[in-house]
Amino acid sequence: FVVFSGGTACNHILEAFHNVSDKVNYVLGISDNGGSTSELLRVLGGPSVGDLRSRLLKLMDLFDTGDQEMVAIKHLLSYRLPVHPHVYEEWLLILNGSHKLWKDISIEKKETIRQFLRLFDLEIQNKQFNFSHGSIGNFLLTGARLFTGSLETSLFLFASIIKVPGLVTAVIDSSQPTTITATLTNGATLVGQCEISHPTTPTEECSFLFSKRINPQLDSPIHRIYYTNPWQQEIFPTPNPKVLSHISTHRHLVYSIGSLYTSLVPCLILRSIGNAIAHSTSLKHKILMLNGSTDRETHGYSALDFVLAITRALNESQRIDSRCPSHLLDLNTPPASPTTHDMFYPSPASAFITHLIYLDNTTIPVDLPAIRKLGIQCIPVHGEFSTDGEPIYRPQVLTKAIQENFIFSN
Repeated sequence: FVVFSGGTACNHILEAFHNVSDKVNYVLGISDNGGSTSELLRVLGGPSVGDLRSRLLKLMDLFDTGDQEMVAIKHLLSYRLPVHPHVYEEWLLILNGSHKLWKDISIEKKETIRQFLRLFDLEIQNKQFNFSHGSIGNFLLTGARLFTGSLETSLFLFASIIKVPGLVTAVIDSSQPTTITATLTNGATLVGQCEISHPTTPTEECSFLFSKRINPQLDSPIHRIYYTNPWQQEIFPTPNPKVLSHISTHRHLVYSIGSLYTSLVPCLILRSIGNAIAHSTSLKHKILMLNGSTDRETHGYSALDFVLAITRALNESQRIDSRCPSHLLDLNTPPASPTTHDMFYPSPASAFITHLIYLDNTTIPVDLPAIRKLGIQCIPVHGEFSTDGEPIYRPQVLTKAIQENFIFSN
């Protein structure tokens, strides 16, 4: 499986994929500028690492052997500093190795982690960094990236420390900040994932603590998502080559549950992604997992709207390829093209999606005849409700659906 996802919703169903395959690769975006990540971006720049760290630590549960040291390492790298006036003093306890979180961690791993944390600390000296609610795991990943100069290498080091195989791939292998921008159908523009998905007041500055559920609806539906540079010019990033390799060698592709426009679409509009998915000879199933309910980004959407949004995103990727020759790989290649739009022919939805999995208790309307007319098979699975009343997938039920429809059926 190659699974496109965000950093939160998919974490609850990872078990379903690993129950049926020992070869699962997760592709995540690096454009989240909310939460404690906003402070890292403000002071140091670079890519967003919060979703990558979250997925790697969640995967530790699947490879848990009961080792006391690994339990301690997970506690350390999952730890967030408190929000109080003495937060810096606690950070120093962690940095100098005297904090209780270091208990049960061997000296060699302790010193390895501390080296990267010290480098991170050195980089933020005299920059008025706000440690409140800061993630130690994010600090480690950032320190490793600063040391190696590579996001991909820092992920390898992090995964090696926590003994998780190389299952997590950043969709863009970049050490630079990555910003997404949304244009709404009323012409308004929203800059940054935080403003699109969970806006805050100016004084909150993309608060460390937020809930997508309590945010107001958008003034108008999202028309388009695209990448921009610091001067708000559109740019056309290239994907991590590992992502294209996954698409060309795996049998099953999954567009997982999560935020449509701030998690999935930013991964899909990149150069070469649309063509890779549409023309992959290895992919036998391209599966869209429908959310149990809509959010701020998709208020009023039906299942068909989700299908069409993903189709538009991947056709946008193909359109970019048709306008920008393959030898022009600079991130700031302007939108002016040597070819005309008349030379671009969009692919049908069935080129990107072969199956739709949806909950039988979803609050999102599912027009089965309309979706089947597009050449997409629809698979209902039994859904349950979360403690706050939201329709959710259960890993065991999802595992059974995957086995019956995509594994044993072959």
